[in-house]
Amino acid sequence: MITGLLFPFAFGIAFFVALVMATVYGPCAHDIDHVILRARKLDPSDLEMLLDAGAEWKLRQSLTILAFRAAQEDRIRLAREYLQRVGHNAGLIQFWIMPENQPLVEGKPREKYTERDSLVAEAFELAMELRLYSIGATVRIGAWLMLKMYRWPQMLIPRVPDLRVQCGVDVIKKYRRLTELAVILSARYGKNYQDQLVEVLQSRSV
Repeated sequence: MITGLLFPFAFGIAFFVALVMATVYGPCAHDIDHVILRARKLDPSDLEMLLDAGAEWKLRQSLTILAFRAAQEDRIRLAREYLQRVGHNAGLIQFWIMPENQPLVEGKPREKYTERDSLVAEAFELAMELRLYSIGATVRIGAWLMLKMYRWPQMLIPRVPDLRVQCGVDVIKKYRRLTELAVILSARYGKNYQDQLVEVLQSRSV
């Protein structure tokens, strides 16, 4: 598809925008309370269901073309909302763990990493990948909606499951892992905080 060919270019622009925002505007770290307060609920299972190729294939086979176009427009808009939540939550987690990640970036030898250091480094990298992915995927979805591609001939209607893996980033696997790491890292704050983080990051989307 045309949008598939344009995605690497859009991803490059997204990377540049994210880099400029990170360097020029200077993101500031915040604490776990900020994550709990500002996180937007997204159960990874809801995202996985939306991006399931088999479920979409059944819709294509069972609905009339008019009904499928309407359903696909709704699914595309829902995908945009979910993937924006991925980027938003990834940013919150990234800035929360930033103070712990800074010494690692500044050259702490990897052989001296504690178990927590390794988890922080992994979470920070995942968060950055997901933020860039979210920007790029949102640009792609924006093109679908702007061109009203859900109204095109059925074979050309965008496939929502195509959003699952972009530039090597499997959004479901990486987002699920990031939320798991966030919950693990929150254990030092006590069970109450850990339970609250599970509630805001892993509960059913609304």
